[in-house]
Amino acid sequence: MKRTLAVLAVIAFVSLCIPVAVQGQNSITGTVLDSLTQEPLQFATVYINGTTKGTVTDADGHFELKDVSFPATVVFSFVGYKPQAHDFVRKPGQLSVKLNPNIELPEVVITDKKVKRKDLSYFKSMFLGDDRWGRHATIRNENAIMIENTIYNGASVFKAWASEPLIIDLPLLGYVLYVDLVHFSVERIGNNTLCDMLGYFYYKPYSIGKDSKLLSFEKNRRQAYYNSSQHFLRSAYENRLEENGYILAMADKVIRLDMIKYKPIDIERYSDNIGDNMMQIFGLKDKRLKILYYHKYDGTPLNLKENKTTLYPFSESGIAFMKDTCVFYKDGIVIDNNIRFMGDISRKRVGACLPDDYDID
Repeated sequence: MKRTLAVLAVIAFVSLCIPVAVQGQNSITGTVLDSLTQEPLQFATVYINGTTKGTVTDADGHFELKDVSFPATVVFSFVGYKPQAHDFVRKPGQLSVKLNPNIELPEVVITDKKVKRKDLSYFKSMFLGDDRWGRHATIRNENAIMIENTIYNGASVFKAWASEPLIIDLPLLGYVLYVDLVHFSVERIGNNTLCDMLGYFYYKPYSIGKDSKLLSFEKNRRQAYYNSSQHFLRSAYENRLEENGYILAMADKVIRLDMIKYKPIDIERYSDNIGDNMMQIFGLKDKRLKILYYHKYDGTPLNLKENKTTLYPFSESGIAFMKDTCVFYKDGIVIDNNIRFMGDISRKRVGACLPDDYDID
């Protein structure tokens, strides 16, 4: 469906994700301890952020994380403790990770049950999404969510946090998602909404042996993947935007406030591939940009080098580069908050998220 970019609310989601590169395979080993008692923590979770790769510690707090590709961010998580994330560009030595007890949890601000139900519903719609994916997703431990509503400098600020990792069922995609939520806020000023999220993600695929169910999961994963930020950025990295149904356009002329003329641009003119499977975008800060995604009637991308756009539907999104130079990884993962999406792409929230190591091929 065609939409007008000027009236879309801004929604920006960020996860602290360092994607998996395609370099040598290694294992990371070590021990997870309580920082105060120096006692080992059994059943602590150790995972590569944003992926399906993870393990748990044994009775001695020892772990071995196999088949790690560098660079990677390894997260150490345990209920009642503050999660830690460590970035590795190469295989480290034996690790000794000391987790700090989470003794500074704020008090629950919302006490009225009716108000809390309303705010919890709002949190889930903004966090999981209110589309097909978000409506089917459920949070198993909703009681761990705490919410605060404030007014600051004329803006309505909604904040949420969790006393333990959130456990989220994604039944359409076939994953149980564990989220160590660091920060979540929604700021509303007039008709504009800015949503920021910082967190660590660990995916566990459903253990289902039926081929028909696995085929259903894969079909849904593809539908969630197409016209996502991950799909767009991977396509940009591979210089395959047109083949994957995308046109990136820049504002050329402002006719009036509600009417702007756009012209297509070639992303190659504004990008360079750099080390460690990364791409940098330059020269697009503060430019008005929109993304058109043309697709077949089943939602799969239309190859624009082989087909005319006039016969097929499209959706419209926006993209903003917040710095003179913005960097993202080959896997389509942004490591900071300097690339933001608006419109249709941004409407896919945590309920539609796929692992960084998802391979559509």
